[in-house]
Amino acid sequence: MSKFMNLFASGIATGAIYGIFGACLTIWFRVCNVLNLAVGDFAMLGGLGTAVLIQVHNVPLGFAILIDLFAVALVAYIFDRLVLYFAFDRGHAEHGIVSVFFYTFGLSLAIQGGAYLIFGSDLRAAPTLWAGEALHVLDFNIQRPAVLVIALAIVSGFGLWVYLRFTVSGRAASACGESLIGSRLAGIDSAKFRRWIFVLTAVLAALFGVLESPMMGFTTQSGPTMSLLGVVAAGFSAFRHPGKAVVVGLLIGLAEALISGYVSISNGDVILYGALFAVIIFKPSVLGLRATA
Repeated sequence: MSKFMNLFASGIATGAIYGIFGACLTIWFRVCNVLNLAVGDFAMLGGLGTAVLIQVHNVPLGFAILIDLFAVALVAYIFDRLVLYFAFDRGHAEHGIVSVFFYTFGLSLAIQGGAYLIFGSDLRAAPTLWAGEALHVLDFNIQRPAVLVIALAIVSGFGLWVYLRFTVSGRAASACGESLIGSRLAGIDSAKFRRWIFVLTAVLAALFGVLESPMMGFTTQSGPTMSLLGVVAAGFSAFRHPGKAVVVGLLIGLAEALISGYVSISNGDVILYGALFAVIIFKPSVLGLRATA
């Protein structure tokens, strides 16, 4: 029983990583129909930037986090104004989806290069916001930073779901993804929704980086891997439902841990994703996907 509970705790903590990035990718895709391949790099900036401010410049933890989150928001805003504005708002958005996809890929490379020049190549970790020994609950142990990451995943997924489902602003944002031209004819400012959601997801990813950093640390090359984790969760939630992306992410992380613990440590990923792909092919409705003829 103790083994199961510890695998459960480990799986949920890992799944929270899938879920947070899945939610960030999903809500921006919901508005723009484009993947943000730089979301993991924003997380890297959150963890690495906060660590450098504290360890090198002796900035207090709270101020370091605020400075870093503001800097990330500014980077996202400037990128939208200088790049995404021309991609979406110059009358070519219907023909530029592939181009915009590569714009965010280029942003990812630019962030990595800039971070390398500023922070170097060292592995760094910011201090935890909740210090202390691991929590002992029933028969399992869980690190306090992991609790914060799980809480962030649940709160962000639920909050984004409520926003899209129950607010006028959220429905307007969704309408931008359904039809850009139609939303503009209805008087919806699609550029405003795209911009603030892009900034919001960048800040959310950076906050995750701050919370996750004490457990694993970051280098300037950590971003792409985390973006890929988000694509997995977002893909299995049909790139439409941020709340479902978090739930799917948690379940994938849990399944991955249990398979590795009870079946095969070396082949756990292969077995898990083989089963998921089988579900996509034969029963896509289970994951909220639609089979096409």
